This record gives sequence, structure tokens and C-alpha cells, in this order.
Amino acid sequence: MCYSLAASANASVALAVIGAATVRKACLNDPKMWGFAIFPLVFSVHQFVEGVVWWSLEQPFAGDEFFRYLYTIIAFLVWPVLTPFAATLAETEPRRKKIWVAMTGCGVLLALYLTVQLAGADRIDVSVVKHSLAYDPQFERPPLVVDLIYLALTVGPLVGFDNRALKLFGAAVLLTFVYALIHNRAAWYSLWCMSAAMFSLIVSFSIKDQARSRVEKVGARAQGSD
Repeated sequence: MCYSLAASANASVALAVIGAATVRKACLNDPKMWGFAIFPLVFSVHQFVEGVVWWSLEQPFAGDEFFRYLYTIIAFLVWPVLTPFAATLAETEPRRKKIWVAMTGCGVLLALYLTVQLAGADRIDVSVVKHSLAYDPQFERPPLVVDLIYLALTVGPLVGFDNRALKLFGAAVLLTFVYALIHNRAAWYSLWCMSAAMFSLIVSFSIKDQARSRVEKVGARAQGSD
């Protein structure tokens, strides 16, 4: 798969349009799902930033380092907090909600740890590897357990949430993580984020519209009366 400035720009625009519609759908029909609904919009911003990084490789400009850090911040710091936080907002079952709250707390701690690591980086080198961008923050690599915690926080709330569309999205995110590591380890999180961004369009199907909700409620009442 080939990525480029054009690919990131097109993905950003498509995700922005569909993301705005998804947020509107959540606000009108299922407000507790707005945390998940904003995923495509966050990915849209992420792909826009990567598009700027692509551009900076061809046309360097003052301050282009900022966009390298911003891309890394969204990848490293936002997702391990936003994903369990979105599950916390949407969850109605008390015991599972406690799990998502605990995972949100772990996400905050992980984000703080990675913030300290990133703050100590001398710079972030970027190169093109197999048509994808390889970001290389110049800091001491965190232990493997940090990567495993990150994966659990970003995938666990998706596959563990009681919603078929989100489970499908979570499974796709997990599979693309494995694919990215095998196919292009040097540029794995750029490749993973682009793939996950495209699959985030599934989130729209996780939000029930009012008409469908009414039909399901009527059906449930009818079964109960029998």
C-alpha cells in the first residue's frame, strides 16, 4: 500500500466529512456515544498533520518539527486516553463501566509517562520506508510492556464494548496493528494509524438512529408481553 501527501490529504477530507455526520448522528440520536463519534474527526486531524509532514520532506519550512511532534503526540498520547474514556461515557452496565474508568486512569498515567519521554527527545527524525513515514523520536525506547499496555488501552475498550460495530472496528484495528508490524516495522505506527483511520468509518454504524431504536423497543415490549 502506498501512502503520500495526496493520500493523507484525501483521507483527511473524507474523514472530516463523514466524521461530522457521525457526530451529528450521535448528538441527535445517542449522545452518550459522542466519544466514539469523534474518532473519525480525530483521525482526520491526524492525517492532515501527516500530510503536512509529507509536504515538509519535499519543501522544508520553519517550524516543520512542530508537526512531527504533533503527529506523535496524537498517536502516543491521545488514543490510550480517548478510547477507554469514550467507552466510559457510553457504557450503561455498572461493572463494565468501572473497568473503562480504571483503563482511562491507566491511559492518563501512560500518557504522562510518554509525555516525559517525548519531552526529553532531542528531535524526531522522519524517513520514507516502503512508501510510509517512519517516525523516530530520539529518546530511550520504553520497555515492551509499555507497548502492550498501549495496545490493550486502544483496542480493549473497542472489542470489549457491547456493540457489534465497535467490536468489528476493534478487531480491524488489532489486525492492522499486527499487519503493520509484520509488513513495515520501521513505519508501523504511521501505517497502523492510516489503516485504523479508514476503518474508523465503521463507528458510524455503532450509533443507532431514532427510528431503529423505537422499532427495537417496541419489539422488546412485545416479547415481554408474550
